[in-house]
Amino acid sequence: MYEDQLKQFRARSIEKTLRAGLPAYIMDEGWGEGVIRFRVDGRKERIVIVRGKAVVEPFNARADSR
Repeated sequence: MYEDQLKQFRARSIEKTLRAGLPAYIMDEGWGEGVIRFRVDGRKERIVIVRGKAVVEPFNARADSR
């Protein structure tokens, strides 16, 4: 029950942020390490730290979801 509410809250928050013209950032252990960035142009990226540097890689929620 709470997981569904959390998913709905997360989706609404991302939508509001993107409508404002800003990228949205989400931390979610269910998607693995790092932070997921939702860009205004529709791209999704994972940002992880490797040897002290930020590495940005494409993110596919279906392939990366657990």
